[in-house]
Amino acid sequence: MESAANISSRSLQYYVIDRHWASDLEFFRIETAFLHRLLEDHFIPLCNQAHIAELTHSGMKLYSLEKEENVVNKLLQDQLKYLELIAGDIIPEDVDDLAANQINLEGMVANLMNDFRETKKDIFRLVAGLTHQNKLIAEH
Repeated sequence: MESAANISSRSLQYYVIDRHWASDLEFFRIETAFLHRLLEDHFIPLCNQAHIAELTHSGMKLYSLEKEENVVNKLLQDQLKYLELIAGDIIPEDVDDLAANQINLEGMVANLMNDFRETKKDIFRLVAGLTHQNKLIAEH
């Protein structure tokens, strides 16, 4: 953003929040890659009857969250571009439109992150349970 002189303090605040969310989404992509790798590394043991339903559910939920993240990221990038155009005095500031988009984004980001945390916990529990089970088998 080249010039903040032509942007309201509210829009500048939106820009800062949106940049933070963009960083959160980048970390989301890094973490989902890790979770996919974690599931792949334990795929064979997770394919047994005791874990297959949880594995399938976790994999589908992760895929669904990635699709949702793509939508949120696109809307967020559009909002950031819109704010940058306002700051550059290329387009006029529409306070109502900005606020509506920001409220929508806030809900979407919050829901995505909450659902992701729950899915991440489920995957960690699944893998931790498998690891615990393997330790018990190895001890006997």
